[in-house]
Amino acid sequence: MNTARQLADSESGMTAVIEFLTAFVLFLIILTAFFSLAGLQLGANHPTTDQLDDYALQSLDKLTGNEGWYTPNDIYGERDVANATSEWQIYNATELLDGAVQPGLAGDLGQLDTVKLAGLKNVTQDQFIRGLGLPSWASINLTIRVSESDDSNRIGLFLFQDGASRNASANSAVAHRLMMLDSEKIEIILEVHDAGRTPTDLVITEFMAEPELGYPEWVEVQNRDGFAANLTGWGLGRASSGGVHTLVGNGALAGGDVMLLSGKPSLQENQGAEVILDLGQSGILGLGAINGLNKFEDTLTLTWTYPGRAQTYDTMAVNWVSNWNIDEDIALDWLEGEPSESASWQRNFGGTPGLL
Repeated sequence: MNTARQLADSESGMTAVIEFLTAFVLFLIILTAFFSLAGLQLGANHPTTDQLDDYALQSLDKLTGNEGWYTPNDIYGERDVANATSEWQIYNATELLDGAVQPGLAGDLGQLDTVKLAGLKNVTQDQFIRGLGLPSWASINLTIRVSESDDSNRIGLFLFQDGASRNASANSAVAHRLMMLDSEKIEIILEVHDAGRTPTDLVITEFMAEPELGYPEWVEVQNRDGFAANLTGWGLGRASSGGVHTLVGNGALAGGDVMLLSGKPSLQENQGAEVILDLGQSGILGLGAINGLNKFEDTLTLTWTYPGRAQTYDTMAVNWVSNWNIDEDIALDWLEGEPSESASWQRNFGGTPGLL
């Protein structure tokens, strides 16, 4: 009798346990479905964030763990593997654009190579992203600064800084690494995110609208970013004579460098620009008695067209009128401020084309 009652109690207890476990599993299924519908997730991380973390770590390893490489293209546009080299830093921005590059900063004994660091200015953001194996939709921000030094004045000094802001991104990841540069510790911070791309910060820094007779008009343009600027898509226009606009040409402009846009490059004075482009044949800039710009009233406009799109953006416009008193052989040098205000430009006899 007692044995039968004990068996009945055991069966009742087992049934209760099974019912509890069934209800608990059902509860978990409902809870998971709720989180899924709400866009939430059980667990610490989000798949996109995990992916970006991997991208940031792997890219930083490539950047700091080897010396990098450059493979030029041959005359048929194919990779010339036979002439590939680890000395990518010796090529200028236009040369690097005609090939594939993976920048690397590692030098002897794992120290930061200063020459390769300086060579980063010749690499465009697109090349940097592709070279490190990041997807085409990714954007980056690279910061290299002194974190420890015997010279207190150098602590916090930026050796390189450029890229998209993570403030505009929905998802982002960051990776850090310390490297030695002689006796200093250098911090390298690489952010990978989906902030999108923005045009390079090119600005008109100086121009000559009324040159000495027989010499060309010219416009000096600086790349204020750390990375190089691919010049494809950049253009210059003027408002006089019904308005004329043209693309400036191909090639690349290194970070921090200037280029000259000239009405006649063969007659152009150059005090340091590595890139000189001809805008005389397009009619934008004049030569001698053949004027392009109107010294009394005109507008110079620097434009950018996103590759593959038809829309063109005005990135900088300089609008002057007769009271600016632009005289012969007087160059206007930008002092910052509103570009269409006369007080924002310093007048210099002859100017300093190609020299900041």
